[in-house]
Amino acid sequence: PSGELGRSFFDAAVLDAHLDALDAEQQPDGGWELSWDPPSDASRLEWRGQRTVEALRLLHAYDRI
Repeated sequence: PSGELGRSFFDAAVLDAHLDALDAEQQPDGGWELSWDPPSDASRLEWRGQRTVEALRLLHAYDRI
């Protein structure tokens, strides 16, 4: 799995802490908020969807979901 590569480069405790933080950022509606202010409501929806997919892929790669 792709998560194994990350574990070979980073201390397990550090990696787990970052994955815990990512997991904790999930919103009640299942998505993740953006850390920046997009130029329009439409782009907010699109970028929020992208961030959500990436967060889910990462959590899945490390067997968190």
